[in-house]
Amino acid sequence: MSSMIRGFRFDTRGVVFLLAALLVAGGWAAPALAHKGHGGPLVHFLKQKEALRAMLPAGGNFKIVKRKQRLSDEGAEWAERTYGVDLDESLYTYYLAKDRSDGRIAGGAIILKAGYRHGDLAVGVGLDAEGKVTKVALTALSEKYIPEFEGTVGKGFIEGYEGLSVADLVNRAEAAVGGDKPTRVFATRLRDAAVLLAAFMHTAK
Repeated sequence: MSSMIRGFRFDTRGVVFLLAALLVAGGWAAPALAHKGHGGPLVHFLKQKEALRAMLPAGGNFKIVKRKQRLSDEGAEWAERTYGVDLDESLYTYYLAKDRSDGRIAGGAIILKAGYRHGDLAVGVGLDAEGKVTKVALTALSEKYIPEFEGTVGKGFIEGYEGLSVADLVNRAEAAVGGDKPTRVFATRLRDAAVLLAAFMHTAK
């Protein structure tokens, strides 16, 4: 089959074959894949132990338990029903502070890594036994995007979140929809981390 464009005749079958060959060879896929990592190395503003120590309950006779598990169907359904947030039932690592005397959960903390533009960021949040925020942090960010966050969200421990509820964080994420990208993405990732942690704490045994 052939076609005419401005007086030039060419074989469309040949064009299709050429396009297919380019795709198979990766000639067009490579530029898209190359974008990942252009954000530069991941810069850590806080050490993990420092961040967790600040986010988990201080004092008391607590045992810190590290858990790595998938979010259960029960937890995902609870998060959707309670906060209207649809969570990925992936494998996550989080921490619980449990009272040594009766096993009661006194608080929890989680640090989640997520994509940002062509790099990554890591957001941490802690909750107490009542589900109130103890501490919020941007623990790491790809180097290229640090200036964006320094002028908007901040870095390291972020002030102004202590005592807020998970519902407050959900509302803040909704309010940030029309804002600048760093604020919008941080609010969304923080919301997801808090709801995820709350779901794990709700279903913890």
